[in-house]
Amino acid sequence: MTESEKSVVDNDSVVLPPDHAAVLKHMDMYQSIITRMASNSAACKKWAIPLITAILGFIVKDKQVALVWLTVFPIAIFYFLDSYYLMLENRFREGFNESAKKINGGRFTQSDLFEMYPKGSELGLWLKSITSFATWPVYLGLFALVVFSYKLVA
Repeated sequence: MTESEKSVVDNDSVVLPPDHAAVLKHMDMYQSIITRMASNSAACKKWAIPLITAILGFIVKDKQVALVWLTVFPIAIFYFLDSYYLMLENRFREGFNESAKKINGGRFTQSDLFEMYPKGSELGLWLKSITSFATWPVYLGLFALVVFSYKLVA
């Protein structure tokens, strides 16, 4: 091993203190990703509720019974997209927590600075996000609105 390769290996294994600027920036980047996923999830709800309501309003006004059930597709799309963002948010929280444990345990190295991956079970967190109280009541309510609109039109 050459001297330059040895210094790279040594630098990667250097433990960084919790108050190091790079460590703080690493945790800040995780928090930014988590915030972005949460805002994407909220945006799904912000778009779904008025869009579905407006579509149903036009359908009920024009008495288009067959078109009422077409609104189920956008509801499903927004529901799964919202759940996806919530799942990603939870996976990045797992990564954040893993980094925080390393920092608190004095095991956070320079090579850890470049690991910003979502952690945790994708399937388990996907199921958790689909059944989360943050998602299903909104989309179940929209589906109930579809049923109510169908009853009005039929």
